[in-house]
Amino acid sequence: MAERPSAAQEALSKVEDQLSCLVCLEPYTNPRLLSCFHVYCQHCLEDIVTHNRQGQLECPKCRRPTPLPPTGVSGLQAAFNVHHLFDIQETLEKIKEPQKLACEKCSKTTRKATSFCRQCTKFICDMCTTIHKEYEEFEGHEVVTLEKVEGDLIRLVSPKKTSPRCPKHDEKMKLYCEPCGELICRDCLVHIHKDHKYCVIADTFESHKKEILDSLGPVEKQLEATDTALVNLDGRHAEIIEHGGKIATNIHSKFNEIRRALDAREGELMAELEGHTQQQLKSLSAQREEVEILQTQRSSCLHFVRESIRTGSPGDVLKMKQGVVKQVRELVDTFDPNTLEPRETTNTCFVPSAQLVKECKKFGALCCVNIPQKAIADQKVTAYCRFLSPKNSAPPEAKLISKRTDKATKCVVKERGKGKYEISYQPTVGGASELIVRVGGEEVAGSPFPVAVKTPIDKLGTVIKTINDLKRPHGVALNQAGEIIVAEHDAGIVSIFSPTGDKLRTLDTRGTAVGEMEYPRGVAVDGDDNILVVDAGNHRLLKFSRGGDLIAAVGSHGDGPGQFNNPIGVCVNSVNGKVYVVDFGAYCVHIFNSDLTFSSKFGSKGSGNGQFDSPYDVASDRSGCVYVVDAGNYRVQVFTPDGGYLRQFVMRGSGNGELSGPVSICVDSDDLVYVGEYGNDCVSVFTCEGVFLKSFGSRGSGPGQFISPYSIAVDQCGVVYVSDYGNNRVQIFS
Repeated sequence: MAERPSAAQEALSKVEDQLSCLVCLEPYTNPRLLSCFHVYCQHCLEDIVTHNRQGQLECPKCRRPTPLPPTGVSGLQAAFNVHHLFDIQETLEKIKEPQKLACEKCSKTTRKATSFCRQCTKFICDMCTTIHKEYEEFEGHEVVTLEKVEGDLIRLVSPKKTSPRCPKHDEKMKLYCEPCGELICRDCLVHIHKDHKYCVIADTFESHKKEILDSLGPVEKQLEATDTALVNLDGRHAEIIEHGGKIATNIHSKFNEIRRALDAREGELMAELEGHTQQQLKSLSAQREEVEILQTQRSSCLHFVRESIRTGSPGDVLKMKQGVVKQVRELVDTFDPNTLEPRETTNTCFVPSAQLVKECKKFGALCCVNIPQKAIADQKVTAYCRFLSPKNSAPPEAKLISKRTDKATKCVVKERGKGKYEISYQPTVGGASELIVRVGGEEVAGSPFPVAVKTPIDKLGTVIKTINDLKRPHGVALNQAGEIIVAEHDAGIVSIFSPTGDKLRTLDTRGTAVGEMEYPRGVAVDGDDNILVVDAGNHRLLKFSRGGDLIAAVGSHGDGPGQFNNPIGVCVNSVNGKVYVVDFGAYCVHIFNSDLTFSSKFGSKGSGNGQFDSPYDVASDRSGCVYVVDAGNYRVQVFTPDGGYLRQFVMRGSGNGELSGPVSICVDSDDLVYVGEYGNDCVSVFTCEGVFLKSFGSRGSGPGQFISPYSIAVDQCGVVYVSDYGNNRVQIFS
């Protein structure tokens, strides 16, 4: 039986794998970094450039292009972290046979090594170990026994973080020129960078390191998305195979009834099914390769940057900072989330024909139905049904049913030839709907198909449902299941309703203890369906799970970081995942990280740009921009995700887009901005640039009327939910 490799041998094998160039398959020589964070030998990259007529440097692994600097391949960023791996490799070679190790520190080379000093990177004997412990010059050195080294091989060798020297003046480069993004020495500062802003590396390295690490946040999320996408693609791959098997079984069962007459037809259909299934699998395989490339790029980015920061000196890290941050941003900007969604679906089905005996020569059909997932109310929408067996003459039947009203919309089916059918429908009611498609009296695979019917803005304003008997409802939000979350201010509770308005559960922990609420105001939902509540009475921000379990509670009364003076509005930025809380009494907006640790805040009292007078609510759009309703100044201000002022729109007025007491705001999936007005008791709709589109509502207690519309939520269908504070209800509009 073969002897199991030692821990050192296994670690050495892993390190050697990381030290081999993917082009020449030899250990790296002068390793260079591409913009995709893959590393290759300099001479290998120069060969690639030489053989490429366009002069484009394309990564051999992921095919991402890297722009060449004027100096060519030699001007690319050096992968200095690779040198640390060579140091580890050298030490691992020695420890493969620890019984043969001799002391490398003292003159008695016959003494057996028993420990390892990480700072000296030498194996030492017992006497040298004692000297390390007793002599002041070795203070801070980490000495570990060989047994401990075996269990901690990853941390075997400390990175050699040496400051680089200036190639012009042969001095240590201890300064960083911020405009140029370069390391400089004192002579460079005097002669070349005289009027430039600079900093001492040792003093500012931590802030620069944090900036680099912060830039990795979107990459981490994209890597998680690619991981999830690969799982989904593998799952869809299995579903298609399983679904194809089910269809095959169905085909077999039908054909067994009239086997002799349908043997030939069965073979044809099975061949068609196999061909279609293989075509889908081939398409999925191609898509999987695309996602794997995205995953590889982002994984390489994270691994390289973190290892470089861990193993490189401050100078090395800052030397690469500008290029790395630029490369990271390019990597983030080129990410297309649409690539992650499986392009193929299990939309194939077997449809048996009527009159089996007479129609045995063309018995059964495989068909695919392509349904638009988003329709516009009062606008003609077309879906398509395609038969893989074009000789089948059974036309499909279809109808569109609103899930809110149960009303059916008539569908028109037209044959387009070659087994293709066009299904047209013109929805009259907005909201979630279902398209039912039948062939030969049986529903096709996937039916009913979900269709999001979005009402055109010019038609918006019809009340389709009302949730009554609430106690001063303030905040309103929607979770991924379409449940309606309402903060009842006077009751001190948060109530959750089904999409049809039935009460499901309540967060009713009223009080002043941690996790309890006195006067809940704004509510929001994060990407994990957790519920965020601002509690004005206790000056707190609370996070609950969808089921109501307390996850976190932050804040107290005061003006320090993370403290509140009457918090009132809250939103979650879908781009950066951060939580924004409007502090009415402090005239500012607090920014929290997704784990509710305090990040920063912006705003002050006043009427200038970026100042507030009675801020009430906050929302964000698809690009991450933040919108704040500034009631006292009769306007909406727009900010960057970090709180930088961008623009404002609409001033004081009494209608037609002129705001009067704006108190609530919401931005939908099309970046349309909905503003609830206390003074006009209406909801006004604008583009994200502030162009007025329409208003609906007036003061009163009838359907479609308001008394203080304090919060707004909009679902993917454009259905608008408004908390009607003074009338103790939530009205739903389409």
